[in-house]
Amino acid sequence: MIDVKKVGAFISECRKENEWTQKQLGEMLGVTDRAVSKWETGRSLPDIGLIEPLCGLFGIRVSEFLAGKKMEAEAYQKETDELLINAIGEHQLYGFQIVIHLLTVIALLVFSIPFLIRRETQWLPGLETENLLCWMAAVVLTGIIWYLDKNLPARKYRASNVWIEAAGGAVLFCILMGIDFYASGGGRALEQVTAAEKLWAAILAAAGLIFTVAVRIFGCRTRK
Repeated sequence: MIDVKKVGAFISECRKENEWTQKQLGEMLGVTDRAVSKWETGRSLPDIGLIEPLCGLFGIRVSEFLAGKKMEAEAYQKETDELLINAIGEHQLYGFQIVIHLLTVIALLVFSIPFLIRRETQWLPGLETENLLCWMAAVVLTGIIWYLDKNLPARKYRASNVWIEAAGGAVLFCILMGIDFYASGGGRALEQVTAAEKLWAAILAAAGLIFTVAVRIFGCRTRK
Protein backbone atom coordinates (compact mmCIF):
# COMPACT_ATOMS: atom_id res chain seq x y z
CA MET A 1 0.00 0.00 0.00
CA ILE A 2 1.06 3.61 -0.59
CA ASP A 3 2.45 5.34 2.50
CA VAL A 4 0.73 8.74 2.32
CA LYS A 5 2.96 10.30 4.98
CA LYS A 6 6.11 9.14 3.18
CA VAL A 7 4.87 10.43 -0.18
CA GLY A 8 3.98 13.77 1.45
CA ALA A 9 7.44 14.14 2.95
CA PHE A 10 8.94 13.29 -0.46
CA ILE A 11 6.85 16.00 -2.16
CA SER A 12 8.07 18.50 0.44
CA GLU A 13 11.68 17.40 -0.07
CA CYS A 14 11.48 17.72 -3.88
CA ARG A 15 9.78 21.13 -3.63
CA LYS A 16 12.47 22.47 -1.33
CA GLU A 17 15.23 21.10 -3.58
CA ASN A 18 13.77 23.26 -6.36
CA GLU A 19 13.47 26.23 -3.98
CA TRP A 20 9.74 26.65 -4.63
CA THR A 21 7.17 27.78 -2.13
CA GLN A 22 3.95 25.84 -1.69
CA LYS A 23 2.15 28.67 -3.45
CA GLN A 24 4.52 28.56 -6.46
CA LEU A 25 4.16 24.79 -6.80
CA GLY A 26 0.39 25.09 -6.51
CA GLU A 27 0.27 27.74 -9.27
CA MET A 28 2.27 25.48 -11.60
CA LEU A 29 -0.27 22.70 -11.07
CA GLY A 30 -3.38 24.86 -10.89
CA VAL A 31 -4.13 24.14 -7.23
CA THR A 32 -4.01 26.18 -4.03
CA ASP A 33 -1.13 26.29 -1.57
CA ARG A 34 -3.50 24.72 0.96
CA ALA A 35 -3.80 21.65 -1.31
CA VAL A 36 -0.01 21.39 -1.50
CA SER A 37 0.17 21.70 2.28
CA LYS A 38 -2.28 18.79 2.65
CA TRP A 39 -0.13 16.65 0.37
CA GLU A 40 3.06 17.40 2.26
CA THR A 41 1.53 16.70 5.66
CA GLY A 42 0.10 13.38 4.48
CA ARG A 43 -3.54 14.39 4.84
CA SER A 44 -4.27 13.65 1.18
CA LEU A 45 -2.66 12.63 -2.09
CA PRO A 46 -2.66 14.63 -5.36
CA ASP A 47 -5.46 13.79 -7.79
CA ILE A 48 -4.40 11.06 -10.19
CA GLY A 49 -4.39 13.56 -13.07
CA LEU A 50 -1.79 15.68 -11.24
CA ILE A 51 0.68 12.93 -10.43
CA GLU A 52 2.37 12.80 -13.86
CA PRO A 53 2.70 16.64 -14.17
CA LEU A 54 4.04 16.76 -10.60
CA CYS A 55 6.62 14.07 -11.39
CA GLY A 56 7.57 16.00 -14.52
CA LEU A 57 8.21 19.16 -12.48
CA PHE A 58 10.35 17.25 -9.98
CA GLY A 59 12.13 15.15 -12.64
CA ILE A 60 11.22 11.85 -11.00
CA ARG A 61 9.48 8.64 -12.09
CA VAL A 62 5.88 7.93 -11.12
CA SER A 63 7.04 4.77 -9.32
CA GLU A 64 9.51 6.86 -7.29
CA PHE A 65 6.69 9.23 -6.38
CA LEU A 66 4.50 6.34 -5.21
CA ALA A 67 7.41 4.83 -3.27
CA GLY A 68 8.16 8.19 -1.65
CA LYS A 69 11.87 8.23 -2.51
CA LYS A 70 14.41 8.42 -5.32
CA MET A 71 15.89 5.08 -6.36
CA GLU A 72 18.88 3.66 -8.18
CA ALA A 73 18.22 1.44 -11.20
CA GLU A 74 18.31 -1.88 -9.30
CA ALA A 75 16.24 -0.60 -6.39
CA TYR A 76 13.88 1.06 -8.85
CA GLN A 77 13.10 -2.25 -10.55
CA LYS A 78 12.54 -4.03 -7.24
CA GLU A 79 10.33 -1.24 -5.93
CA THR A 80 8.35 -1.14 -9.19
CA ASP A 81 7.67 -4.89 -9.01
CA GLU A 82 6.47 -4.60 -5.43
CA LEU A 83 4.18 -1.68 -6.30
CA LEU A 84 2.73 -3.65 -9.21
CA ILE A 85 2.09 -6.65 -6.98
CA ASN A 86 0.24 -4.44 -4.50
CA ALA A 87 -1.72 -2.66 -7.23
CA ILE A 88 -2.65 -5.67 -9.37
CA GLY A 89 -2.95 -8.48 -6.84
CA GLU A 90 -1.34 -11.89 -6.64
CA HIS A 91 -4.36 -13.81 -7.95
CA GLN A 92 -4.58 -11.67 -11.08
CA LEU A 93 -0.88 -12.26 -11.77
CA TYR A 94 -1.44 -15.99 -11.48
CA GLY A 95 -4.40 -15.55 -13.85
CA PHE A 96 -2.02 -14.01 -16.40
CA GLN A 97 0.27 -16.98 -15.89
CA ILE A 98 -2.54 -19.48 -16.58
CA VAL A 99 -3.70 -17.56 -19.68
CA ILE A 100 -0.19 -17.69 -21.16
CA HIS A 101 0.02 -21.45 -20.52
CA LEU A 102 -3.38 -22.00 -22.16
CA LEU A 103 -2.35 -19.97 -25.21
CA THR A 104 0.84 -22.01 -25.42
CA VAL A 105 -1.17 -25.25 -25.43
CA ILE A 106 -3.52 -23.89 -28.12
CA ALA A 107 -0.59 -22.75 -30.29
CA LEU A 108 1.01 -26.20 -30.03
CA LEU A 109 -2.24 -27.98 -30.94
CA VAL A 110 -2.90 -25.66 -33.91
CA PHE A 111 0.65 -26.20 -35.17
CA SER A 112 0.23 -29.98 -34.85
CA ILE A 113 -3.08 -30.28 -36.75
CA PRO A 114 -1.41 -30.94 -40.15
CA PHE A 115 0.71 -33.71 -38.60
CA LEU A 116 -2.35 -35.36 -37.06
CA ILE A 117 -4.49 -35.32 -40.23
CA ARG A 118 -1.79 -35.99 -42.82
CA ARG A 119 -2.45 -38.62 -45.46
CA GLU A 120 -1.34 -42.12 -44.55
CA THR A 121 1.08 -42.17 -47.48
CA GLN A 122 2.90 -39.09 -46.21
CA TRP A 123 5.32 -38.95 -43.32
CA LEU A 124 5.25 -35.17 -43.26
CA PRO A 125 2.29 -32.93 -44.22
CA GLY A 126 2.50 -31.08 -47.50
CA LEU A 127 2.23 -27.37 -48.20
CA GLU A 128 -1.51 -27.39 -48.79
CA THR A 129 -3.40 -24.18 -48.04
CA GLU A 130 -5.08 -25.55 -44.91
CA ASN A 131 -1.73 -26.68 -43.52
CA LEU A 132 -0.13 -23.30 -44.16
CA LEU A 133 -3.07 -21.57 -42.47
CA CYS A 134 -2.59 -23.73 -39.38
CA TRP A 135 1.10 -22.94 -39.20
CA MET A 136 0.49 -19.22 -39.77
CA ALA A 137 -2.11 -19.22 -36.98
CA ALA A 138 0.39 -20.96 -34.68
CA VAL A 139 3.02 -18.31 -35.51
CA VAL A 140 0.53 -15.51 -34.74
CA LEU A 141 -0.39 -17.14 -31.42
CA THR A 142 3.29 -17.52 -30.57
CA GLY A 143 3.79 -13.80 -31.27
CA ILE A 144 0.87 -12.96 -28.96
CA ILE A 145 2.32 -15.18 -26.23
CA TRP A 146 5.73 -13.53 -26.58
CA TYR A 147 4.19 -10.04 -26.42
CA LEU A 148 2.09 -10.85 -23.34
CA ASP A 149 4.98 -12.55 -21.58
CA LYS A 150 7.23 -9.55 -22.27
CA ASN A 151 4.77 -6.77 -21.46
CA LEU A 152 2.44 -8.06 -18.74
CA PRO A 153 3.62 -6.70 -15.39
CA ALA A 154 5.82 -8.29 -12.76
CA ARG A 155 6.93 -11.26 -14.84
CA LYS A 156 9.06 -12.94 -12.18
CA TYR A 157 6.14 -12.82 -9.74
CA ARG A 158 3.56 -13.85 -12.32
CA ALA A 159 5.52 -17.01 -13.11
CA SER A 160 6.37 -17.85 -9.52
CA ASN A 161 3.50 -20.21 -8.60
CA VAL A 162 5.22 -23.61 -8.46
CA TRP A 163 2.08 -25.68 -8.99
CA ILE A 164 0.88 -23.70 -12.01
CA GLU A 165 4.30 -23.91 -13.67
CA ALA A 166 4.66 -27.63 -12.87
CA ALA A 167 1.17 -28.40 -14.19
CA GLY A 168 1.82 -26.33 -17.33
CA GLY A 169 5.03 -28.23 -18.05
CA ALA A 170 3.34 -31.59 -17.44
CA VAL A 171 0.43 -30.77 -19.77
CA LEU A 172 2.75 -29.63 -22.57
CA PHE A 173 4.89 -32.76 -22.21
CA CYS A 174 1.84 -35.04 -22.33
CA ILE A 175 0.46 -33.25 -25.39
CA LEU A 176 3.78 -33.62 -27.21
CA MET A 177 3.93 -37.32 -26.32
CA GLY A 178 0.32 -37.80 -27.45
CA ILE A 179 0.97 -36.07 -30.77
CA ASP A 180 4.09 -38.15 -31.36
CA PHE A 181 2.22 -41.36 -30.47
CA TYR A 182 -0.70 -40.54 -32.79
CA ALA A 183 1.55 -39.43 -35.66
CA SER A 184 3.58 -42.63 -35.34
CA GLY A 185 0.58 -44.85 -35.89
CA GLY A 186 -0.96 -45.07 -32.42
CA GLY A 187 -2.30 -48.49 -31.48
CA ARG A 188 -1.06 -50.10 -34.70
CA ALA A 189 2.52 -49.17 -33.80
CA LEU A 190 2.14 -50.71 -30.35
CA GLU A 191 1.18 -54.07 -31.87
CA GLN A 192 4.61 -54.28 -33.50
CA VAL A 193 6.71 -53.90 -30.33
CA THR A 194 7.44 -56.33 -27.53
CA ALA A 195 6.31 -56.01 -23.91
CA ALA A 196 9.90 -55.18 -22.87
CA GLU A 197 10.05 -52.34 -25.42
CA LYS A 198 6.71 -50.99 -24.19
CA LEU A 199 7.98 -51.03 -20.61
CA TRP A 200 11.19 -49.24 -21.63
CA ALA A 201 9.20 -46.61 -23.54
CA ALA A 202 6.95 -46.08 -20.49
CA ILE A 203 9.99 -45.64 -18.24
CA LEU A 204 11.52 -43.09 -20.63
CA ALA A 205 8.21 -41.20 -20.85
CA ALA A 206 7.89 -41.10 -17.05
CA ALA A 207 11.50 -39.94 -16.70
CA GLY A 208 10.89 -37.20 -19.28
CA LEU A 209 7.76 -36.05 -17.45
CA ILE A 210 9.55 -35.96 -14.09
CA PHE A 211 12.48 -34.06 -15.63
CA THR A 212 10.17 -31.49 -17.25
CA VAL A 213 8.25 -30.87 -14.03
CA ALA A 214 11.50 -30.66 -12.02
CA VAL A 215 12.94 -28.05 -14.40
CA ARG A 216 9.76 -25.96 -14.09
CA ILE A 217 9.82 -26.16 -10.29
CA PHE A 218 13.51 -25.25 -10.18
CA GLY A 219 12.87 -22.27 -12.45
CA CYS A 220 10.05 -21.04 -10.19
CA ARG A 221 12.14 -21.29 -7.04
CA THR A 222 15.02 -19.49 -8.78
CA ARG A 223 12.76 -16.58 -9.79
CA LYS A 224 11.27 -16.13 -6.31
